[in-house]
Order: sequence, then structure tokens, then C-alpha cells
Amino acid sequence: MHIFYRVLTLTLLTASLLSAQVVPTPNASAADSKIEEMLKTISPDSAISFDRTLAGFGTRHTMSDTTSSTRGIGAARRWLYSKFESFAKDDPDFKVYEDRFLLQDVPFIPKPTTLMNVYGVLWGKEGVNGRYIVISGHYDSRCTNLLNDTSDAPGADDDGSGVSLVLEAARAFTSTHFKPDANIIFICFPGEEEGLYGSNQFAGEARKKGMDIIADLNNDIVGSIRGGNGEVVSNMVRVFSQGYQELKLGKREVNADMIGYSNDSPSRELARYIHTAGEKFLPMFHTTLIFRQDRFLRGGDHASFNKYGYAAVRFTEPNEDYHHQHQDVRTVKEMVRGKEKEVVYGDLPQFVDSAYVASVTRMNSLAAALLSISPPAPSNDVMLVDKLEYGSRFRWDNPSRGKGLAGWKIYYRKTYEPFWTGYVFVDDSPDPVVNYDLKTMTKDDYIFGIAAVGTNGVESIPEAPLPAR
Repeated sequence: MHIFYRVLTLTLLTASLLSAQVVPTPNASAADSKIEEMLKTISPDSAISFDRTLAGFGTRHTMSDTTSSTRGIGAARRWLYSKFESFAKDDPDFKVYEDRFLLQDVPFIPKPTTLMNVYGVLWGKEGVNGRYIVISGHYDSRCTNLLNDTSDAPGADDDGSGVSLVLEAARAFTSTHFKPDANIIFICFPGEEEGLYGSNQFAGEARKKGMDIIADLNNDIVGSIRGGNGEVVSNMVRVFSQGYQELKLGKREVNADMIGYSNDSPSRELARYIHTAGEKFLPMFHTTLIFRQDRFLRGGDHASFNKYGYAAVRFTEPNEDYHHQHQDVRTVKEMVRGKEKEVVYGDLPQFVDSAYVASVTRMNSLAAALLSISPPAPSNDVMLVDKLEYGSRFRWDNPSRGKGLAGWKIYYRKTYEPFWTGYVFVDDSPDPVVNYDLKTMTKDDYIFGIAAVGTNGVESIPEAPLPAR
């Protein structure tokens, strides 16, 4: 890639990461400049204003009031829709949608309840039959009792922070008139706390329609820098991803560990892509990859996308504070390190750091922007294992056939290494099927991933070619 950003941070405070400046680079292409402009537009003040508005609805419990204009999930979703509509005024390619569906006789929702996914789509050049990138968060909230739909549940961090990120990313893309090739969906789900109902509805319908979702970037609890353990971290976000379990090789299903592919699922490759992009372009803010689907005893909307076969990851702050999640709002006197102190419980706006939300928004937006202008990944890519040999042979379909394609990179790493350590470049080919013989590297010792490289220097997510005879 020849897009480059440098992020300058004036000062790192113990309580806050100051707003990052994206410094322009010499000889940047038009695409580089647009991404640079979009990232610079992301504002901590804008993000925190969204978060405070969401918390101000009192509760956004899935079964809370839908008629009030000031309180409950109904007021929240109407406000979300209006915000997306305001962004649509800036960009005619941005369209706003709602997805209403009825839930009844399901766990943790004891009465028939209508839910609504609220989202905007920045339509790209590929159109409705093209690729999609999703940036997501959930707008419902809860207090201590999951079935209590009347008490205050401000949900400022869980997940007002994630929804504010979705809104701020949408605002940045539309206000700068970013023109993607693939389509970018900015979506807010309800019903997450009770069972991922909003995301399950959306991902399930997407699979039925055959939508080519190449990534879901899900954001859940991305607003606080101070953990319940007292540690403050303002320059890092965790990225969770699910690995392979069973793989289908021809007519056989095998355990991924049997061939060393447990860490090379589409979701894990997406996580590596995000990490690599961040290291190159946002070096003052880091991602820590967690190779498991989620934290223990917890879950998130990315799991719905995994369920339907889509690559999906979860962004979450590095040190959570359980006093500010799933708690009734209250102040209690407790002994803390041998001293009696007043401890505040509840998911309140004062515990959300605006600069941190903006930093995670930049990481999401960078990944989405790069993916949206990348060439389609090679399809039907395989590593041939039909005979004993000293090298490694690959075959893949060429969907681009020279259209905006510079060639491919065959990435490699040793089986025990977490990140790609090198690559071999393969020139573009007019052939519908590409064959490449890497004579110097044995498939027994390495994991490989194949990425398409555009003439704009942007790459697709590498795909680990499955063994085939």
C-alpha cells in the first residue's frame, strides 16, 4: 500500500488520549487524500455529544417506552433515524433504512415486542450486488435486572459509545463525500442484551439475500480508559475474533488444528488486516488482537455475523469497569484499599472519554475505508496437496481480470507466528484462473494467505487457501 498517515499526539494525559492529527504525506493519491480528510474530520466533541444524547433517554431497554419523545427505546431509535437522515443531506449516495420485526415467545423478552434496526448505507460503485462492509453497535441498554424496563439504564459505555462511534463514522464519511467501491453499512442494533436479536435478524436476512459482507466491525464498550482495576490505558483497543473450528475439505470435515488453520479463519484474517493497517497509518493508537470470539461470560453482535458465515470482529476497551456495566445507578459507601469511599455504580456519561471514542472511530473508519476501495479478494483459492513435493503450489480464480488490479501478494509466516512476516508478489494475469508454484517454501512449514493488490496500492484481506487435491 502506498497510502500513509502519521498521527501526531500533542500530549498523552493519564486520563485521556488527546485528539489525533493525521499529517498529509507528499505525493499522496486522490484516494489517499480522501481517506486522510475523512479521518481528520472525526471529532471527540461530536462523538461525546452523541453519547450524552443517548444516555439522556434514561433507559433504552428493549422493552421500554416507545411512545415518549424523551425517554425509552422508541425516542432513541427515532433520534438515531433523524441523525442518519441529517447525514444523508450531505451525501446523495447515503440512504437511510429501518428494519422492523416482531419478537414473541423468545427468551428474556416475555411479551410481544417490535424491534427496529436503524441504519444508513453509503452506496458504492459496486451497487446492491457488490461487497459490503458493516460498522455496528447496539443501542439498547440494561440495568442490574435484565427484565427491568423502567429503571434508569443510561448505557453510556455499553453501548452508547459504540453507537456514537457508528454515528460519528457515518458523519465523517458523508461530510467528506467519500466515494467507496464497496458499500458501507452503518447500523445500530436493538435487543443485544437479551440475546443478539437485532444483529441475528440482520445477518440472517443478509445471508438469505446472498449479500457479500466481507467484514463486520462491531463496537461494544469502546468508551472508557480507566478499568475497575485502576489501570488507565488510552492508546489501545482490544479486537476479538473467532477462529476456525471445523473445516470442509472437499467432502470431508476436519478439525482446523489438524492442518494448523485454527488461527486463519476469515475473522482472524480480518483482525490481522485491522492491526496491520493501524500500525502503518495510526501508529499512536494500537490494536491488541485477542484470538477468541469474546470475553468469558459475555457476547456481542459480531457473533451473529460469525453464525451466518461472515467475517466479524469485536472492538472493546482494554480495561473494563464492571461497576459501570449492567448496574442500577446508585452511590454506595464501600471499603476501597482499606478506606471507606463513595463508589458510583451505573453506566454514566462521566465515565466515557471522548478522545478515546474518537480514536477507536478512526481505527474502524480506516479499516472500512481501505476495504471499501480494495479489489475483490481472490476466490476459490486453494493450496494443492495432490503429491509430495518440496515447494507449495496455489490456484485461485481471478475475478478482476485486470480491472484495477496490480497483482497478488502471497503472504507467509511460520506456523507458530501470529502475523505475516513476508510475501511474494505475483503480477496481474489476464487468465481467469491463476496458478503459481512457490518452489522455495514448503507448505509443511508455513501458513499462507493470498491478497489481491489494487493499482491504487490497497489490498484485500488475505485469505488462507485451503488444502485441495
